[in-house]
Amino acid sequence: MKSRSGFTLIEVVVAIAIFTSMVLLSTVALNQGFTQYKRVMNEGVNLWKAARSFWIHKSTSGMLFYFIDEGKRLDWYPYYICNPDEISYVSGSPMADNVPVVVWIVKEKREQNFDVVYYELPVYVKKQEELDKDYQSGNYKKGNSFVIMENVSDVSFESFVEDPLTKLWGWSREYYGNRGRRLPKYVRIVYNRDGRFNALMLSISTNATIYQNPRAI
Repeated sequence: MKSRSGFTLIEVVVAIAIFTSMVLLSTVALNQGFTQYKRVMNEGVNLWKAARSFWIHKSTSGMLFYFIDEGKRLDWYPYYICNPDEISYVSGSPMADNVPVVVWIVKEKREQNFDVVYYELPVYVKKQEELDKDYQSGNYKKGNSFVIMENVSDVSFESFVEDPLTKLWGWSREYYGNRGRRLPKYVRIVYNRDGRFNALMLSISTNATIYQNPRAI
């Protein structure tokens, strides 16, 4: 009886068919895995975007008429700052904890562009100079924070405020509560992304723009 060596043509064809089927099944499984991973990642990114949007709108809508007293009789004004580098205010709707916070929205250099970042610190009783010192010293970075937008250019902060002389409302890129004596109605962050200008519009509670002298309450 002769010993058998090698494979028959039928065996080779069957082996190739089995191997091809395994490769096809593996490819399908791999593609499904990538599709599922991409869907999960997209859902996570979209969820994070929604969370950021919710937090920043909640913070500005909860802006408080936080009175600053410089020691002069009846000389009270709300804490609010808007200039090319920052927006700062006090909010009763913090990202964390249950106490009012002082908020800084700042633009930070990122290579050729900027990130716009939200920071908050608990605030109790502070004067203007103390709040300014928190910003100048970088102490504001010790609190909670998150990135509002990444890698954008031509960033400007604007406030919809009343001109103290004309009594007309309009957009201003520089406004301070100790001068205007009231809060703005809206805040917007204008920026350029991929060659297109966009604006993030933020509303402030209507009653927060009404001036009330705390000594008269």
